[in-house]
Amino acid sequence: MAETITDVRPFTRVKDVDVEMTVVKPPAIIGLGNLLILHEVDAGSSSASGTPAPSATGTDTGKADAGKTDDGTKTVDVPKITPVAPVTGVADKLEPNDVLKGVLSRKTDPYTGAQYVEYASADAVADYYDETDPIYIKANNYFMQVAASDRIAVLNYPKGKLEDALKAFWYYNWTFMVFDKPQFTDTTPSDDAIIASNICEANKDHFLVLQATQPAAYVTFYAQNYTIGLTHDLSEPMDAALIGATANLEVGTVTWKFRDLKGITADQITVQEKQAIDRVHAIAYIEVSGKGETSEGWVLSGDYIDSLHGDLWIKTNMGDKIQKYLQNTDKVPYDQRGINALAAICSQVLQQAFEQGIILEQEVYDSNTGETQLTGRGDYEVTAIPRSAQSQKDLSARHYGGLSFRYHRSGAIHTVTVHGTVQSDTFTNSRA
Repeated sequence: MAETITDVRPFTRVKDVDVEMTVVKPPAIIGLGNLLILHEVDAGSSSASGTPAPSATGTDTGKADAGKTDDGTKTVDVPKITPVAPVTGVADKLEPNDVLKGVLSRKTDPYTGAQYVEYASADAVADYYDETDPIYIKANNYFMQVAASDRIAVLNYPKGKLEDALKAFWYYNWTFMVFDKPQFTDTTPSDDAIIASNICEANKDHFLVLQATQPAAYVTFYAQNYTIGLTHDLSEPMDAALIGATANLEVGTVTWKFRDLKGITADQITVQEKQAIDRVHAIAYIEVSGKGETSEGWVLSGDYIDSLHGDLWIKTNMGDKIQKYLQNTDKVPYDQRGINALAAICSQVLQQAFEQGIILEQEVYDSNTGETQLTGRGDYEVTAIPRSAQSQKDLSARHYGGLSFRYHRSGAIHTVTVHGTVQSDTFTNSRA
């Protein structure tokens, strides 16, 4: 019985015409809506599969001898790296049973032992975590939502090593992250919550979603652009539900307010409670006109999630398409032809962003009618400086830095005020 799968050439037959078909699939934009669950593994806990966590340094104390060898050759002083075992005690290699259960990938950071695992469904997560485990509860609710992805990731990291673990897996297939356990003591955030928020703020391409019972918990994060704060009972995973219901919908076509979260109980709150939540730019799940909805769609700085997500979509697509053009073109000439080709790619991305609703439509004022008219064009522009304006240093290095663009974000209507006039024929003594 064959134990490996090898390439086999197709059979041939006597025929004058062969039809060969290739299925072209759209390339995925990595991680723009996918969710990562952060799970701290204590070295002495059972969640480490009974395997003590090794030293987190990952480096041997010995070093290669510096100086010169007998033949006079200079040596380099390089630390010897000793890979750290997975903090979960589970090897990276997927066994047939893992694949059948729905594990998509498993990778360990050799420096910390942190392990990143992707699962295809809530059932796949249930095969590795008890149904009372916070990881399963969040994964199950995530997959319950209408816009859930085809995967969810879990990052198991050793205590005190969250920053190093996130650094190792930052550019894997996810953009939004939540913690499996609450990160607030009363209204005081954990060190890991602050670290994760600051890392998102520094990189500006991933979002942290926190959940607390009191809006006062978010005072520490009041200026953070890439941290989303939710106010809800901790017994329900509103954080995972919000991402599953919204993040994988087409960027630009949806606002994060008014979202319907399955499995989450809508709160009935007072005006004063709503004002306190709004004051720190947190989001609650509330009942309005008999229906549950997210109270707002902003990050803790007051900017809006859909706007920042749209910026990320443009940045990711712009870089991805230009990179593929450079890879797939035998030579991009350093003249106006090559520059025009790069500018055209920028324009194509911005045009698609306009069509999706990320970019505002241009308006012009008609002085004859006194009205503002829509032009049908996106409010963006691309500038490509010619070769003659490039520095000799850039020309020598084959670097082109003269491409730039500008666009106007498209917003969304979240609240409405309607003014009406009532005509009455009744005389009264009222002063109104």
